[in-house]
Amino acid sequence: MYGTIFRNVIFPIMEFYKGTTIQKNLKFLNKSQWWKPEQLEELQNKKLRALIRHAYRNVPYYHRIFKENNLKPNDIKTKEDLVKLPLLTKSIIRKNLPDLLARNIPKSQFMECHSSGSTGEPLKYYISKSSYSWGWAQTFRCWRWANYRLGDPYVKISLNPRKNLMKKLQDRLMNCTYIYASDINENTINDFLNKIKKSKIKIIRGYASSMYVLAKYLENIENLDIELDAIMTTGDNLFPHYRKAIETQFNCKVFDGYGGESTPIAFECEEHQGYHLCDENVIVEFLRKDEYVSPGKLGEIVFTSLDNYAMPFIRYKINDIGVPSDEFCSCGRGLSVMKSIEGRDTDIVVTPDGRFLVVHFFTILFEYIEGVDQFQVIQDTVNKLKIKIVRNNKFRDNDLAYIKNEIKKHTGDGMSIKIEFVDSIPLTRSGKRRFVISKVPVEKYL
Repeated sequence: MYGTIFRNVIFPIMEFYKGTTIQKNLKFLNKSQWWKPEQLEELQNKKLRALIRHAYRNVPYYHRIFKENNLKPNDIKTKEDLVKLPLLTKSIIRKNLPDLLARNIPKSQFMECHSSGSTGEPLKYYISKSSYSWGWAQTFRCWRWANYRLGDPYVKISLNPRKNLMKKLQDRLMNCTYIYASDINENTINDFLNKIKKSKIKIIRGYASSMYVLAKYLENIENLDIELDAIMTTGDNLFPHYRKAIETQFNCKVFDGYGGESTPIAFECEEHQGYHLCDENVIVEFLRKDEYVSPGKLGEIVFTSLDNYAMPFIRYKINDIGVPSDEFCSCGRGLSVMKSIEGRDTDIVVTPDGRFLVVHFFTILFEYIEGVDQFQVIQDTVNKLKIKIVRNNKFRDNDLAYIKNEIKKHTGDGMSIKIEFVDSIPLTRSGKRRFVISKVPVEKYL
């Protein structure tokens, strides 16, 4: 009953008050997901041409970039033409922020945002209310794939405490139970479970790492007696052992989502055959040394947001590595597919002979070593690895030899491996855990 009232009365009032168009956009996306790939590409190119004209005329930074590269807006007709433009980076944004803002957009349409700074690089940027609306419409479409509808009860677990009164009111209206991740521990876990049971929660949304920690707490609880439709993860890397633990403890599927700088980029559907790209709103490139990679190969992820006219993100290098696919999902949607997300470009170890060890290699390696509670791999130079390990009383000398030997098999003898035992490994200031920190620029080898 509440869901129907929310969708037909409450949410439209909320949208009118905030000046958003989420529900309208969601209706469109629910239809466009079934379009043929050619129709979606035609939409992308049409929106791209409009964005390019806007950026050239109204955004000082892009007007200058076009002049410096001897380009006119008509030179960018399709997404294949984007290679004519240089990449946008965090460093460029910091140095040129005022000139990246559109002069013809009313200030009332600007929304100030900040990245989490999980790699030590927090970023201030702006999105338009239109971009915000499309972003949430994409998110709600993905939730629908998991059987959620607007107004259904859900839990949001976040690393930030909820202090804003308007946000608290919004949670109540959205039927959202908000839980501060730091409040979940062995002493409070039963209270958390009671909230889920009482509210008849359909989905739980949170960082992949937070959901994994929660799943580990649940291992010691018998007869959970909760029924969920799905766990929605976002914010950090969903490692295979994260997914396995979460799905086992909650007895439901994980639907992972990926995005950056307030821009949804890709989501899993009910078939879990990769990540559907949000083709209606972003163009995604996978690059290696400024050239497109072949399907199935590692590439740097670069995206263009097609709806953020307030501060256009055109060919933005997000510093993540992914694997594109030329296959389509058996679900029947025309949306293109990304095979996998391999993490930050600083999460990849480069070997002396030019190979790559993605973060998943290390998480799988340490998953089956009972004597290791935590680990962190640090690469300072291409031939030196330092591995910090928090061990427990199950750690044995042969574990040490096993770790070095397994890594050597993939790095070769040219890699020096130093293991350091520590009492703890701190989280980043955004509350995330980094398993690999590489200071070797991966773009030199990709």
